[in-house]
Amino acid sequence: MLQLIPGLPEQVLGLEATGKVGAEDYRDVLVPALEEKLRRHRRARLLYVLGEEFDGYTGGGAWEDAKVGMKHLTAFERVAVVTESDWVWNLVQAFGFAIPGEVRLFGLDGMDEAREWVAEPPAESDLHFELREEEGILILEPRGELEAEDFERLGAELDPYLNASGGLVGLMVVARHFPGWDDLAAFTSHVRFVREHHRRIRRIAIVSDDRILSALPRLAAVFLSAEPRAFAMDDREEALQWLQEG
Repeated sequence: MLQLIPGLPEQVLGLEATGKVGAEDYRDVLVPALEEKLRRHRRARLLYVLGEEFDGYTGGGAWEDAKVGMKHLTAFERVAVVTESDWVWNLVQAFGFAIPGEVRLFGLDGMDEAREWVAEPPAESDLHFELREEEGILILEPRGELEAEDFERLGAELDPYLNASGGLVGLMVVARHFPGWDDLAAFTSHVRFVREHHRRIRRIAIVSDDRILSALPRLAAVFLSAEPRAFAMDDREEALQWLQEG
């Protein structure tokens, strides 16, 4: 069965598994608790404890686990799994990379460490942004490899403005070098963010001396609704003026 773990921070969902976990545990405990978290937070954090009394999943429980995983694949910012079960360790180590978020394993003697890790504030992002609401312009400055959490944080700031205003006049990306992505989850989050937002932006200015970034507007024009244009780093003010004219 699954039981909620009390006394955790608001964003953290804590679950402890004992005995056999069945379909009714997901239906009656996990899913309602997770959906309640997601009504108040864009992403949740999960502390999942499979103690010594955990005895695996029923057939229905395994199926519900798979369904929840597929439906809420991007719902978790961090997942801390606490267990001594070898097969759980092997499973998480084999497939944890596919979860768009941080996943970490802890032994039962590391419960306190797991609670601290899953609840700690996110590290300062290398993606700096400024939303000029009166002008309808968003300025992005990546200063390191992009992470999946960067796009979640950006969406949480940008989406309420887009819903109220209808869209952006312009987006300016300022980067001396192509930043790249921290992992596959970051790349996937970037693609999803572009797909969900590009129709709500009129113009995109890429400000960079990097040859890869400078070539992006020619490639992006094929599939973006926005009008893209490249500018050199010394032409940042010209790029801003071009966006304002939009």
